[in-house]
Amino acid sequence: MQLRRRRQIAVPAPAAPAPSRAVAFALALAFLAALATLLLAAPARAATGDAALRTTLFDEPGTGNAGVRVIHPQLDLGANFAETVSINAGYNVDIVSGATPRTFGPVDVVSSPTKFSDTRQLVHGGFGFESPGGGIAFTGAYGWERDYRSKQISATTHHDLYEHNFTLALAYSHNWDSVCDANNSAVLSQPLQLMALGTSQHCFQAGQTDVTTQPLSIDAFEPSLAWTMTPRLIVQGGTSIQILDGFQSNPYRQVALGSQGHTPQEHEPLLRQRYAVFARIAYAFPDAKASALGMVRLYDDSWALRAVTGDVTINKYITQVMLVSFRGHYHLQSGASFYRGSNGYRFLGPNGQYWTGDRELSPMSNYLMGAKFAFLRKPRQQRSSWFVELEADLKYEILLYQVQPDAPNADRKFANILQAALEARF
Repeated sequence: MQLRRRRQIAVPAPAAPAPSRAVAFALALAFLAALATLLLAAPARAATGDAALRTTLFDEPGTGNAGVRVIHPQLDLGANFAETVSINAGYNVDIVSGATPRTFGPVDVVSSPTKFSDTRQLVHGGFGFESPGGGIAFTGAYGWERDYRSKQISATTHHDLYEHNFTLALAYSHNWDSVCDANNSAVLSQPLQLMALGTSQHCFQAGQTDVTTQPLSIDAFEPSLAWTMTPRLIVQGGTSIQILDGFQSNPYRQVALGSQGHTPQEHEPLLRQRYAVFARIAYAFPDAKASALGMVRLYDDSWALRAVTGDVTINKYITQVMLVSFRGHYHLQSGASFYRGSNGYRFLGPNGQYWTGDRELSPMSNYLMGAKFAFLRKPRQQRSSWFVELEADLKYEILLYQVQPDAPNADRKFANILQAALEARF
């Protein structure tokens, strides 16, 4: 799961990396280098491994502003020893830039788009143990940027039942996140006077009185059960529970409320409980050298946001070295109980004690369509080659939004997603 949702407003100022960030980055590089050396040096019979490098471009243009662009390079390494012990490590970056209105409201009260840019970094590592009937794995991650820090631990376990026809899996994760926010301690009893964060220049620096650090803890739990019904058909069902406790607003975003010109900082509840049930199915067509995967997910949360999501993927070998995949995705959701469009906030005011300018909390739907081409290369004589398989992927997807005319960022109608990947297994 992602450690945090993407913020669409940020006004950072250049700042030198904190010592803790530099230390974490150095430790991550050392761990990755040691793992890479171990993978290359280990005898082929004693260990197997994989390395994957991916770069993703997310481009969401807008007619009223510059939109958002994210470049996401990612490196993942892993190794398995004697088929019982595994280790993994990775590093990824989000390079974010764009422009978006700082205030959510009618056009006549919104200033010109505010440009923003930031770099988000994340390192992770873990280990696991496998046995003929199951396994367990542990992972730790640390992510940082100018105005947000996140620490996460997670554990997953799976166990085969009834002659390996069923697989019961459990996953748990906990986040300790810190959010930089404007210091609004003097107006906590007057929410309409809340000031938005203007810059990240003083974030996480001791002795600064204009900013403060807000905590956010996240607990996620997901049990699932998979059933191998036939050699060709696998079905899976499960549920997920996520509890978020702490600051969840965008500290930079303001919302225009009422006709008197109030533009306080976005104000969302501190507690959110999220629930989902899902079902997946996978079917193989050996004669056609193809497979199909389907998923449906129902969602509800304590903010009264409800959603249904469907996803279908078809994989087909064109030749022995080329695999093509087609994917279709649909998502439909209601709005949060306290959400209103810009006109509603202006003429009716807030719906209770909370207000938001987050498009992800508005009534909306989206469609995704895309295709991926994978090229596979296997050596004819594995003993004489350093790799078992090489895979090069190229994927393109388009995401189409359908939102109300007065919703946040309603001018952003679509997003392009392009990914290139190279993976080696040895």
